[in-house]
Amino acid sequence: MELQQKKQLDNIDDSLKWHFFNMYCMALSDTDFDPKEAELLYKIGLEHGLDKTLIDEIVVTSGLRPEIPATIEEKVSYLYDLTRMAWADGEIKEEERLVLLKNILRFGFKEENKIQIMDYLIENVKDGKTLDQIITEIKA
Repeated sequence: MELQQKKQLDNIDDSLKWHFFNMYCMALSDTDFDPKEAELLYKIGLEHGLDKTLIDEIVVTSGLRPEIPATIEEKVSYLYDLTRMAWADGEIKEEERLVLLKNILRFGFKEENKIQIMDYLIENVKDGKTLDQIITEIKA
């Protein structure tokens, strides 16, 4: 890896690295890494200021430890991106649902609310709602 690229990678917050690694795992969870999933992964990367090369490095980086987002907005943002990744190929398979549920619980949401949260996110992603719309709705 080039020195400049290594510096860029070192400057990326560990929670953001973990987030992209998680999205990559979501894409692989159904054992079919659809081109639409790859396209979305790179699109979300650009939304976070990361280029394709950095994302490629992140997903192959070993030694990542789970990072839990601190705020409700960050948690919803990460879950929104994971849901978008699951929906990228136009369907959400059981393996992808399990990854979503696991992360909902990992982020500290209550067990009794996990299905409702997952269904809410899936429905809103399918409907094309933006993250800002979802956050505004949650806060209302």
